[in-house]
Amino acid sequence: VVYRQVTARARWKGGGGMDETVIWRNISIGAPDAEADTDLLDACFVDTGTLESIQSTESHASIVLGRTGQGKSAVLLRLMAVEKNSVQIRPLELAFRFVENSTVIRFFEDAGVNLNLFYRLLWRHVLVTELIRKKFVIRDQNALDRWLTAISSKFKRDTAKSAAIEYLRRWGQSFWQETEVRLVEITEKIESELTASLEGSALAAKMRGAAGEKLSETERAEVVSRGASVVNKIQIADLNRVMQILAEEAFKDEQNKHFIVIDSLDEDWVSSAAKLRLIRALIEEVRTFRSELRNAKVVVALRQDLIERVFHETRDGGFQEEKYESYYARLKWDRDDLESVVRMRINEIFRRKYTSKKLSIEDIFPRARGGDSPIDYMLERTLHRPRDIIAFTNECLRIAEKRPRISWAAIVDAEATYSRKRRNALVDEWLSSLPSINISLELLQGVNETFTRSSITDERLEPVVTQLATSDKEDETIRLCRKAFEPKSSVTMAQLLSSIIRSLYHVGAIGIKYSPESPFLWSFRDDPDISMGDAKRVVSVKVHKMLWKALDIRTGSAFQRR
Repeated sequence: VVYRQVTARARWKGGGGMDETVIWRNISIGAPDAEADTDLLDACFVDTGTLESIQSTESHASIVLGRTGQGKSAVLLRLMAVEKNSVQIRPLELAFRFVENSTVIRFFEDAGVNLNLFYRLLWRHVLVTELIRKKFVIRDQNALDRWLTAISSKFKRDTAKSAAIEYLRRWGQSFWQETEVRLVEITEKIESELTASLEGSALAAKMRGAAGEKLSETERAEVVSRGASVVNKIQIADLNRVMQILAEEAFKDEQNKHFIVIDSLDEDWVSSAAKLRLIRALIEEVRTFRSELRNAKVVVALRQDLIERVFHETRDGGFQEEKYESYYARLKWDRDDLESVVRMRINEIFRRKYTSKKLSIEDIFPRARGGDSPIDYMLERTLHRPRDIIAFTNECLRIAEKRPRISWAAIVDAEATYSRKRRNALVDEWLSSLPSINISLELLQGVNETFTRSSITDERLEPVVTQLATSDKEDETIRLCRKAFEPKSSVTMAQLLSSIIRSLYHVGAIGIKYSPESPFLWSFRDDPDISMGDAKRVVSVKVHKMLWKALDIRTGSAFQRR
């Protein structure tokens, strides 16, 4: 990556045999995602306190929460590396598509039956059985039989605990097999019970035709009643007793902690609507495990935008979002943390090439210029997350190929490519929850780095609004723009601008001021969201420096414009 080269040219120029450090082609201090970066991650992990928090079984913190590129997967990978009693569950390897594709499940759900308890049962079944398999090394039927016999004899006279053991026996045929097999079996059992609830009624034929959405109000009410009766009989209480047994008999040792790790929930393991319901059920089960099993912990990585969608679209009458706060381990990086990421990685890649010498940031980057150090200049053009600063550093190293160090000119040249890629990455990051953002960014094209809300004229806003109104995507801003074109619409241009400002602020593209004297607020370090009323009160807007080159922002710096 970085190598030392003694050449005849160096000696001819008076090097006297001194080593010359040259930046090698294809240099990289890391990959964009943790899974492709495990080699450097092991040697250069920087803990901002999140790892310590989720490792502690005294802490409720179980949901690693952050934006794309903040290091959620890295924390989970590190946890599995340092905790030997950890097991990973990959959503893609589970049978949730089987659940989603079930015509029986879909019929009852379309009719309005709340299947949240069923989804929680699926997760609890998976989590409990994975813990038992890990703890007692159950790899086949014989191992399961031996364990069940041993634990059954212990609770012969305890009716409740005997019922829990019976639950495990009931699922014994698939218990030791792959998680997918177990999920399919439990889903088929619920399908059978739901189907049986409609036998003898005309609704059975409609279910076979998967006509859940075409029912009359009377029919829908009957399906909901019958379906709810089945769901309410789900034996989740037996699993509660299993967890109590595990807490008392298997997970008493505070020095012998166990972890179940779940990542990649933002991938396409099921459709969007099903995914949100299943994630909501998983979050509720995370809370249950924390209250029931003191020395076993379920640790989940979730993107900030995804959990926002989960709570927004699955909210019900008894929902209280604040009760989940203590379960969050929010990822936040300060300047020193991010400098450590760059410093450690540069030193490591150099050390691997030349074990006798260390290399620092100062050996690679130029001296401070105009009061700005290179690292500060670069960090100002990030959303304060590792992925950004690693990407920017890689672009600088690419530009400085075959040179002894990175110059300020190389940093500025690298910024153009970096800025364009960050714009594209920002759109990709928010595509599912804020598809309007790609068009909304066009409002910033060519503006001054800082501008007032009143400087955005209707003439500048109208083309953006028109594009949003004709978009085939769907979000709050797009819906408001469509409404503006309806006959006798009361939607004003000021409201449309407020909606766009709100979105641009939320993704980190802009900072905002409510008064000339107040500091700029940024979503990645201050409040992550603002209301429409807040957006209306904005008096000044600043485009994030990360986007200056990509959006041709007019700045007061001649150095920046080069």
